[in-house]
Amino acid sequence: MLLFNLVYGVLAVISWSAFFYKLRDLARDPGNRELRLLCLAIATFATPFVIASPWMYVRIDRALGVTNIATLFIYTSVAICLTSFLALLVSWSSAKDRIRLWHRILVTYAVITVASMVTLFWLGDVSDGERVIDFDVHYADTPFIREFLLIYTVLFVVGMVGLAFMCWRYAKAVDRPWLRRGLRTVAVGAVFGLGYSVPKATSLIWDMLGTSPLDFVNIHVAPMFASVAAWLFAAGFTMPAWGVGLHNARERLREYRAYRRLHPLWKALTHALPEVVLLPHIHPDNPRRALREDDLPFMVSRLVFEIRDAQLALWPYTNPAVAQSARELCKTRQVPAKKVEALVEATQIKAALRAMEAGDDSHHAEAVPHDPADGDMDAERDWLIRVADAFRRRWLTRVADAFQGRSDLTEDAIARAQAGNSQDSGALRG
Repeated sequence: MLLFNLVYGVLAVISWSAFFYKLRDLARDPGNRELRLLCLAIATFATPFVIASPWMYVRIDRALGVTNIATLFIYTSVAICLTSFLALLVSWSSAKDRIRLWHRILVTYAVITVASMVTLFWLGDVSDGERVIDFDVHYADTPFIREFLLIYTVLFVVGMVGLAFMCWRYAKAVDRPWLRRGLRTVAVGAVFGLGYSVPKATSLIWDMLGTSPLDFVNIHVAPMFASVAAWLFAAGFTMPAWGVGLHNARERLREYRAYRRLHPLWKALTHALPEVVLLPHIHPDNPRRALREDDLPFMVSRLVFEIRDAQLALWPYTNPAVAQSARELCKTRQVPAKKVEALVEATQIKAALRAMEAGDDSHHAEAVPHDPADGDMDAERDWLIRVADAFRRRWLTRVADAFQGRSDLTEDAIARAQAGNSQDSGALRG
């Protein structure tokens, strides 16, 4: 019983959280029919997990004085949930002139089904004890309850087929990634739901004609399919809500890491060229505090623009021989090809800063800074992050210092400049 309380409790928390999240949207737009259907579907999906918890199940029975009445609440709630979600999918995927007709068909089927289930439940006898776990198996041969279970199971099968087909088809048409993933997850959950409901429906019909050989499947296998389906439904129904939040959190963390990695290069350049900084007040003294800022993406974009502006301002101090010698050194050291250009550009920046500090603008490089992004802002940011990572290499300082005041430099001289710190021997490869 403890396991059921725990599993149903977790599913209830996840589902009700999604309900209240969407209820906030419904409060802003109460006339939205799709939002009303979605909230109803999620609420009636979450309710059975609360009621089916053994701890709650027995207390509902005792509070109302009717044995196993909680089962009726669970099954009618599931029926309403399936109908609501199918109606929502119809609203999303059908032509406007057919939506009302399909809604009427679904509502009529649901009302007839629920009314029949309620009537049969009261006509049957389920008073011989609370059956929290094995209600279906225990009362499979009980008059009226057998029909009650068959009607519910047929509804469940029809609902699973409809969910699997419509969710998978509609997922191909939507352009919101997390909604598409959620719909496909629900479709897979519906397939597992069929693994629960089809054996039960088959067994109930078989018992009407004789003795079903599927009792073992119904008792041991079908519940496992139902559990997997429940988890997939909980994940799929709520994925558009928590998935977007997860994506936003991941993007914010990505921006924060970009800011932290770009900041040392930006700081070195803007210390020498403070005039390129447009809004100095937006940057915190400690880059670690950037995560608290609301305008973090804008702050990252400012770093990118200002680094590029500073590079252009430094270009008269850039020595073409630095790039040539840095490439030769990278080749000798067998630096991976994907790291070479970033290391070369970082070396040029470091040497240009030294030249600017010394007032040496005699080199006048003809080419503009390396730009593999071709106007793509994300690619530009990623490229400058690689340059900024390379810029922090300690050996660059010694190489840049070795070039100061020189128009060219041999690889041996650069190697001797590097030799000042033996623990950096693998820096180029790193």
